[in-house]
Amino acid sequence: MPLDITNWPSSTTETDEATALLIRARALVARGWCRGAAARNRFGFRVCPLSSGAVAWCASGALEAAALVVSDLDRRHAWVRLRSAIGGASIHAFNDTQETVEPILAAFDRAIAASRGSAP
Repeated sequence: MPLDITNWPSSTTETDEATALLIRARALVARGWCRGAAARNRFGFRVCPLSSGAVAWCASGALEAAALVVSDLDRRHAWVRLRSAIGGASIHAFNDTQETVEPILAAFDRAIAASRGSAP
């Protein structure tokens, strides 16, 4: 599936661009997750997160891949919210120290909920 806006999940509620970016990045990680690289292809080799051959992404690689159509400010807001959701640690380090994808998805969920006024 190519990385273009036609394949991104849509939201039924109004969201700011940073939240929409977090939602798209979470969908990529849910589709395929990796450690030790921003993205990997079906053979497990490192690829650019924007590559059409990418099938798995780390948390930061997913943010990069999902940020095709957002401003730098919205991109920064999404990064800050995800870092806050993981306690201020490096997103790369947090991703690579996890054994499963569940803590990554939970961090995205907390970052997304933070914009909606929900408690993390």
